[in-house]
Amino acid sequence: MVQTQPREETGTHLAYLDGWRGIAVLFVILGHFWLDEIKPGISTFGVDLFFVLSGRLMSEILFVKRAELPTFFFRRFSRIYPALLAFVVITTLFFQGTELSHGPVAALLALTFTINYAMIYTHTVALYDHLWSLCVEEHAYILLAGIAFLSRRWLFPVGALVVALGAAAMLNGIVRTELGASVLYTHWRSDVSVAGIFLAGGLWLILRGRQSPWWLSPVALLLAVVAKMLPDHTLSFGLSTSMLALSITTIDSSADAFRKVLSTRVLTYAGLWSYSLYLWQQPFYKLYRAETAPTLLLLLAALLAALASFYLVEKPSRKALNSFFENHLRRRITGERTV
Repeated sequence: MVQTQPREETGTHLAYLDGWRGIAVLFVILGHFWLDEIKPGISTFGVDLFFVLSGRLMSEILFVKRAELPTFFFRRFSRIYPALLAFVVITTLFFQGTELSHGPVAALLALTFTINYAMIYTHTVALYDHLWSLCVEEHAYILLAGIAFLSRRWLFPVGALVVALGAAAMLNGIVRTELGASVLYTHWRSDVSVAGIFLAGGLWLILRGRQSPWWLSPVALLLAVVAKMLPDHTLSFGLSTSMLALSITTIDSSADAFRKVLSTRVLTYAGLWSYSLYLWQQPFYKLYRAETAPTLLLLLAALLAALASFYLVEKPSRKALNSFFENHLRRRITGERTV
């Protein structure tokens, strides 16, 4: 089997990572509209898949490619914020006066990435309760950027530190639930749910460039699925998260067939649209819970709203903002050289 080198070594796009993202959003949607009623927690497994992928990708950007921090944050902003702003404004106006309406405070919490802790302290957030996971990711980005800033000034084992922080967050979640805290409220906390992001990011830095057995990534993914189904929280959170982190960090060495499945067009397109799908499935999921329309009709409406968000807001705004930022940097560099 031919070794697939990491993206920063080849400069190529890895379709199977898009497919991983596609599986993640499909778990979220299928969990909300069907599978959570059979086995609670299916949709959150999709979130776990998102988290470990983010950890791997952010470690690559910050610690391998060593992106400038202003550039890193601007690209995160252009990727996340325009579609989020459109989502919040449209849903706030559209659902005003209905049973799913929410006030300006909930909208402000969503737009400032503080809604996950507000939910813990019982603030009503109506349609926005799914944004807890987006908050966790944004908080993780800030923490990882801080570690990157320090690592560029002092020499220390970054991978080991990031893994240790991930393990500490995982232990925090396990201890909290063992002491009687709600599993749901516990996992809304960034100081718990960054575990997957940090474990994957740190493991990838440690294992990057090493040949792993072809079976390790798919077997680790299977073990993660099985562990997630178990009633014991130490296994459903601790073991499942650890196995997902191991799977995403060794996927480059996995069997060709495994990567080809993840690279299928259905999964890669779902991955391409995943952020808009993640945002827009939620109001239609709430309507599904209220039994306002047939499930298939609501799923179709969610897909159409997500596609409109992606092609009319997310994609063009990201392109325009990144172009503006690059032109600004170019003018600045040219001006400095002139001086």
